[in-house]
Amino acid sequence: MSLLVKNALVEGILSDIVVQEGRIASITPAASAQSSGEAMDEVFDARGMAAVPSLANAHTHAAMTLLRGLAEDMELEAWLTQAIWPREARMSPEDIYWGTRLAALEMIASGTSMCQDMYLNPVAQARAARDSGMRFVVNYALIDGMDEAKGEAQRKACEIFFNSLGAEDFGPRVKFNLAAHSVYATCPTSLKWLGQFSHQRGLTLHIHLAETKHEVEACLARTEMRPAAYLDSLGCLGPNLIAAHALWLDEGEWNLLAKRGVALVHNPASNMKLASGPAFDFEAAKSRGIRVLLGTDGAASNNSLDLFADMKLAALLQKHEYKDPRRLDLDQLFEAAGRAGHEVLGDGAGRLECGKAADFILVDLDRPSMTPCLNLRASMVYAGGGQAVDSMVCDGKFIMRHGAIEGSGEVLIQARERARVLAHASK
Repeated sequence: MSLLVKNALVEGILSDIVVQEGRIASITPAASAQSSGEAMDEVFDARGMAAVPSLANAHTHAAMTLLRGLAEDMELEAWLTQAIWPREARMSPEDIYWGTRLAALEMIASGTSMCQDMYLNPVAQARAARDSGMRFVVNYALIDGMDEAKGEAQRKACEIFFNSLGAEDFGPRVKFNLAAHSVYATCPTSLKWLGQFSHQRGLTLHIHLAETKHEVEACLARTEMRPAAYLDSLGCLGPNLIAAHALWLDEGEWNLLAKRGVALVHNPASNMKLASGPAFDFEAAKSRGIRVLLGTDGAASNNSLDLFADMKLAALLQKHEYKDPRRLDLDQLFEAAGRAGHEVLGDGAGRLECGKAADFILVDLDRPSMTPCLNLRASMVYAGGGQAVDSMVCDGKFIMRHGAIEGSGEVLIQARERARVLAHASK
């Protein structure tokens, strides 16, 4: 399929973008692509819009959209054990499918074309991802509550799942990787197995790490090691590990994560809402060469999946906490929410360049919040946000045109009803 997006501003220059078979074929001054006479399957006039790379949400629990607003003003441990996990235990595969579709709607509408999703039913998640039009990394997650027998059953099921991949076609936009919930919800045998299995299969491994002080204290009491060192002792730390949160790290852990090549995901809104800990230390990561990505976490703890909103929060938090307005500048912000996320998650996107995957958004410059647009990136983060996104191209195809996403009506109807049933379910 070929696509011409004409009259879009690309880094301040009025340009035509030609897409062929899912990749950017050319970016040229406006009208030059038209004058070549080459026939296009679709032509889209983006006059009044800027084309920029779409975002990558590196940590979320997509189907938690069905639990949005269910449990407010609670600490993490109580939030999980009293409100979230009991409801999640009642979720059917269809609940997870429609909750994931709802998450995809929200992410697409606010400029995200790729996400990493840790949840409970990888097949339901993958079907929703395929049907949404955006890209997903679906993590097969082991969450056994420290029950060794349950962990053994989950490990066997996980191996069977990966051995049987190909039985259903989820398409090229869906990738499968591995996840452990945390050092407190995944037993040590499973953590060790995940470290080995991920390396054997060439898969990434995703985990919550050092999210709360309680997690660190409990890990020390149980193992006499802090979480990062404990994971290292089990063979889990390496360049294939993507760890979310990382708020409660000491200097030794920072150095260890850097030595092992671990990537980290900052989730500012969720961390602030749950009062999980101190501000994430971007400078500690940057000074050690640790790659930092950005995530929204789930809609039950954010409660938004607009990654532009998390970009703004991340920047404001760093500047306020460390009393330095130069902290987390726009270059670093867009690296974390865009290019770094796409590269670590491996989708070939993140840049508007010839040969790259054709994943980009068109930002409406005529919105009041985007006027005047003296600095496009600053306006997107601090003023317009995800609401300024007009259209999105993913894998060379429009999956949102002028705010319209195919199938959104049915998704909203299904999600509302399923959320209502879950909200009124007894614990």
